[in-house]
Amino acid sequence: MKLGIIGLPQCGKTTLFNVLTGGKKTTTYHIRGGSQVQIHTAVVDVPDHRVDWLSQHYCPKKTTYAKITFQDISSVETNQGAFSPTLLHALSQVQGFVHVVRTFQEQSVANPLTPMDATTAISTIQNEFVLNDMITVERKLQGLKLEWSKGGGRDRITIEREQRLFTHLKTALEDGQSLIEHELSVEDSRLLSGFGLLTRKPMLLILNSDEEESNPEKILDPEVMLTYKQNILIFMGKLEMEIAQLDDKDAALFRKEYSISEPGLTRVIKRAYEMLGLHSFFTVSEDEVRAWPLRYGFSAIKAAGTIHSDMQAGFIRSEVMPFANLQQLGSEASMKSSGKWRLEGKNYVVQDGDILRIRFSPPAQKQV
Repeated sequence: MKLGIIGLPQCGKTTLFNVLTGGKKTTTYHIRGGSQVQIHTAVVDVPDHRVDWLSQHYCPKKTTYAKITFQDISSVETNQGAFSPTLLHALSQVQGFVHVVRTFQEQSVANPLTPMDATTAISTIQNEFVLNDMITVERKLQGLKLEWSKGGGRDRITIEREQRLFTHLKTALEDGQSLIEHELSVEDSRLLSGFGLLTRKPMLLILNSDEEESNPEKILDPEVMLTYKQNILIFMGKLEMEIAQLDDKDAALFRKEYSISEPGLTRVIKRAYEMLGLHSFFTVSEDEVRAWPLRYGFSAIKAAGTIHSDMQAGFIRSEVMPFANLQQLGSEASMKSSGKWRLEGKNYVVQDGDILRIRFSPPAQKQV
């Protein structure tokens, strides 16, 4: 899964990126086309104490955490209007956004908003996204109108259905609404998946604060609080970046002094993971203990496909052990004797922390 880090200039995007990477990891750097769209990319592990425990328990040759990709994308300028094709492409390729909002008061760092206001910064990005989605939707409606007038292509019932959908989206955007607020059918969602509509993507707000933690309700308007609900996180960016560059012992002492319960990396990734509707299941063996990301509500056969397409194609059933029960009982033998080890079919909905062993029939090899 890939998340784009966005924000207005001087908001602290790069600071957050450095915290996520420890300020030390190798990152990639791209300038796409001739429009100077700068992208830094880093793949980071999703911290999970359950993986740590399983690794100690099974002593595998390899331990692999679930991973998430962060892209630090060029700042969105105020009154930018239509995004360049390269910037729009970069934004449309991520599954969600981490919007860094400046709330720190550092006078030596210029601020594009005067006076500085977090709610205004959020609405500025929102308005830019709405505008660019409107351009995409109107372009599609024009194409459908032309397709209707020419005839001889797709059936008119399909064209009319798409016209109704995109007209509905246009009305919502004209009212300044994010499209993610509108529930759509599975078929409509599938149709829209190829358009990269920006306001259809979830967004995590990171309030980049001074070195004293604040209450979001004191910073944001009630309407913003209601819209983003659980997707708001206070983050002391400058302090967290300094801590991220320390060794583990010194970092722990520093966090204790400032009453920071866990690293900024952990808090951001956990919240982003939840925002994307993800949880983790595990596979264990002598060779590898591994965490796999999976959407809430997905079945065992979908989990099998996450591991390997052959497992999904030849799925028979899955052995299931809840992590909490294994940790409590201490062994697979105890799990079986207590009835906590189960066999489940393809429609079983995988739960967070399930340990799975997929039984499958490998597909027959094609004769050459």
